[in-house]
Amino acid sequence: MFPSAAGIMASRRSCDAGSHGSVSKLLLLVIAIAVVYFVFRGVARKRGAPPSPFRSETMIPCAHCGVNIPRSEAVEGAGRFFCSEEHRRVGTR
Repeated sequence: MFPSAAGIMASRRSCDAGSHGSVSKLLLLVIAIAVVYFVFRGVARKRGAPPSPFRSETMIPCAHCGVNIPRSEAVEGAGRFFCSEEHRRVGTR
């Protein structure tokens, strides 16, 4: 009716062995995933960083108000650069 002490110990050992086996397999899987992640990350770095969406551009001051603006957005007039068409018409201060 009641299981023997030897039977209880044997079943307990098999449960413990099974749980340790699955824990070690899970730990091994986590380590493998981490290694693959870091390998791919290192390969991506060696390829070079992707180009930045921000362009490096020369900033120039407006001849009228002194506000710095990118050279590509500046309005040129009389050999000087201005931040807007209005400041170009008014001229320098």
